[in-house]
Amino acid sequence: MKSAGPVVVATDLCDASRPALERGRAHAAMLGVPLVVCHVVLDVFRHHPLMPNPAENDLALEADLLARVGELVSEQVRDVLGPSVADLEVMIESGAPDEEIVRIAEARRASLIVVGAKPREGARLALGHVAERVVRYAHTSVLVARESAATKRALAATDFSEGSLPALRVAAELARSTEAKVTLLHVMRPPSSALSSALTPFGDTWTPPAARALGELESLGVSMLANLTKEYGLAGFEQREGDPADVVIERAEALDVEMILLGSRGRRGLARLVLGSVAEKVIRNSRCSVLVARHPAA
Repeated sequence: MKSAGPVVVATDLCDASRPALERGRAHAAMLGVPLVVCHVVLDVFRHHPLMPNPAENDLALEADLLARVGELVSEQVRDVLGPSVADLEVMIESGAPDEEIVRIAEARRASLIVVGAKPREGARLALGHVAERVVRYAHTSVLVARESAATKRALAATDFSEGSLPALRVAAELARSTEAKVTLLHVMRPPSSALSSALTPFGDTWTPPAARALGELESLGVSMLANLTKEYGLAGFEQREGDPADVVIERAEALDVEMILLGSRGRRGLARLVLGSVAEKVIRNSRCSVLVARHPAA
């Protein structure tokens, strides 16, 4: 998040893009970087199965369409952010929205991508939507923005791995720059009762850890949370037990936060097809904005 690259906000001109524009501007101001607002028009003019070469009138129609869309995006930006926004650029591209958003962000070495979250319904339940695909394939941090009250509270989740460090750095920046009260959360997975009767490869039944061992792990977690909270200047910490995604969502609602911060392991190649069950579930089911933070080089 310390990169000098711009914050790239994607808009499709619907109401779900409004919180993306607002949060994009706020993060650009916090980081001291330019704001780039992009819209991607589906490339319908270049898909002629029987006539692969576009006609001149198609090219003219495409140019007119892109110009008109540019006007609409500028109108939306003025409506949401006001008539004068410093360091703002509007980009209109054509193609597949998720691919173009990621391409623009990589070409501009973006500090952050901000996309709006639409309700998941119909075919989107099975196929996912643009926001999820951008989070999955982007090499930089992505904020999935939702409309929520400005409570100046955030929840940062950690599993103490290297992948969760980017979320802690963003949390520290929020606390320092905006005086947001950030709570650090660690969720312990309980020993699965389903495994208690399972056989190990050696033929023995699986035995759950002793209560003493679990107590020591819990104490260690509390100690690590206390140290991280102090190191990153956060407001407080919690350690809970349960399913990580469910607990993150529940605590976010209970604490009335306006943003959840998650880390990412920054997978590459085919492994990027799997976002991660915890992050994916939180993005899909959270009622507030979710920022998936990655290392700048990821």
